[in-house]
Amino acid sequence: MRSLDAVILAGGHAGRLGGASKPDLVVGGRPLLETAIAAVRSAGGERVVVVGPPELEAYGCPVVREDPPFGGPVAALAAGLAALGSVGAGGDGAVAPARDVLVLACDMPGAVGAAARLVAARAATPGSDGVCLVDVTGRAQWLAAVYSRAALARAFDVLTGPTGDPAALDGAAMRRLAASLDLTTVADDGTTHDIDTWSDLAEARRRTGGDTMADSQHPAILDEWVAEAAAIAGIDPADVPIGTLLDLARRAAHGVARPAAPVTTFVLGLAIGSGRSADDLTTLADRLGALAEQRGAAGEGAAM
Repeated sequence: MRSLDAVILAGGHAGRLGGASKPDLVVGGRPLLETAIAAVRSAGGERVVVVGPPELEAYGCPVVREDPPFGGPVAALAAGLAALGSVGAGGDGAVAPARDVLVLACDMPGAVGAAARLVAARAATPGSDGVCLVDVTGRAQWLAAVYSRAALARAFDVLTGPTGDPAALDGAAMRRLAASLDLTTVADDGTTHDIDTWSDLAEARRRTGGDTMADSQHPAILDEWVAEAAAIAGIDPADVPIGTLLDLARRAAHGVARPAAPVTTFVLGLAIGSGRSADDLTTLADRLGALAEQRGAAGEGAAM
């Protein structure tokens, strides 16, 4: 029986989602990354590595970053494999030939079904280099596949050439990596539908029963709201520093009064809009937050 590890790819710019964090988008009551991890577990995966931003909530799995960041799926897969190491290797450090890796993109609500189809097909074709799902248009879904670790090692050697130049991985397409592999293809039965746009997200939620209360209350809804609001305001949602604004609002609400939270963030926005450098935003937010906290401390002292 072949052993199975997994690499989940959870990076990328999500440009058509206004820079929202795909792994945190909620479908069917849970974040997409949690769904992907559950898919691996249900398929019998022994170890899971998530490749993406270090701040991701990865539900107990290690998170690593590709080099360079946003270097594409091939670079991300290389980082994930490096993190897995040569598990099951012999004394010479070579990867055991009977070990496989399940590769999943994090933005597939049907990941559990996809993983089940892959594992079943792999059991029926152990002599190939792996199994890849194919969508209804006939397009291979390289990020919904099971690969032989040994075969992947050979494919990376082909891609990087005799010098093993890691720069060859930056921006490389998965089809180039897979070109030298003997893969079995299996129809996906719709399980590889991914989420690239807000319309995709709405449709995925509709298929799973609509926007549940858990969906609407999840923090990821803030990313969606910022993208929609930014479109109306005519600004890039990537320019909205959500974390900085929330932290400033919290400090103002606690140090001054709750109504001070929106007013203070508006003051910060006016300052940046009036010509202050965007580089000053974090510094100015911290100064405003410190001022609010000083007022709070002074108030507590006067009340004692």
